[in-house]
Amino acid sequence: MITSSCHAEKLVPFANVIEDVARELAEKARGEVRLREPMARHTSLRVGGPVDLFLLPRDEEDLSVMLKVLYQAGVPVHLLGNGSNLLVADAGVRGAVIRLTPNFSSLQREEDIIVAGAGAKLARAVHFAAAETLSGLESTMGIPGTIGGALVMNAGTDIGSISDLVDSAAFMTLAGERQEKRCDQLAYGYRCSALQHGNLIVLSARLKLLPGSREAILAKMERLEAKRTSRQPTRCHTAGSTFKNEPDIAAGKLLDRAGCKGHRIGGAEVSDKHANFIIAHPGATAADVRHLAHWMHHRVFEEFGRDLHMEVEFLGDWGGWQDSQKS
Repeated sequence: MITSSCHAEKLVPFANVIEDVARELAEKARGEVRLREPMARHTSLRVGGPVDLFLLPRDEEDLSVMLKVLYQAGVPVHLLGNGSNLLVADAGVRGAVIRLTPNFSSLQREEDIIVAGAGAKLARAVHFAAAETLSGLESTMGIPGTIGGALVMNAGTDIGSISDLVDSAAFMTLAGERQEKRCDQLAYGYRCSALQHGNLIVLSARLKLLPGSREAILAKMERLEAKRTSRQPTRCHTAGSTFKNEPDIAAGKLLDRAGCKGHRIGGAEVSDKHANFIIAHPGATAADVRHLAHWMHHRVFEEFGRDLHMEVEFLGDWGGWQDSQKS
């Protein structure tokens, strides 16, 4: 998950202020403040350049302090989840990236509701719910992101999306103020939500589940995990599905029929197992991955006239890159 905001009216050259901002954050905040942190360490593709400031707040109060300093300085803010559907430019990212994992990762049960911190990984939340004999989160099996990222992107599989379970969620504005919203206020759609505008940071979510049999829940989890591993590449660096599915057909089927499997550009290769997955091999660059995604898009448009839409998100300084993928 990645959301961002620039505050253009306050924006100033980072070279003049970034070290001053880092010093102020180090004095006022309790969490970690890192300069020029390589983003390749924080994405599942393991590619991408450094960010000016990488911040790990300890708690909500700490996050509020950080946001207020950044807001006053006019520094763009980007929120990072698990980095599992993100492609960071080789030139890096201007501004600050805030990561809530691992400090915002609590999981609690309140009757039939799981209150999950935004930094909690989905896989851990699924297993927590199963241990509490609560059913519903199994539909997210195999999604490598966090609760916060899942809410922003409305993550899901072919049997359901996280929005099916959201009762309400807590947020923080970029000015450091706390808010709460109901699910119906978040404008959920297929792999999208109002949260993608980047004006709110997910703090936690209340997920409404159903009581169930532990044996039945675990059996369903095993079936879904087996299905995922049989169809998708594992133990390699990918960002999950490259393109969103079309309403009438899976993107992977179109890409397969267009002959994309196995095609390689530099260190990036279309998986032989699933044509909607790009594998970043050792030595791959972000440019390799994006060029390959461009080629895949072009092949499908050329063969079928279908305009696929990216599910992987781009972040950072992409320079003069043009996304005219149909040309």
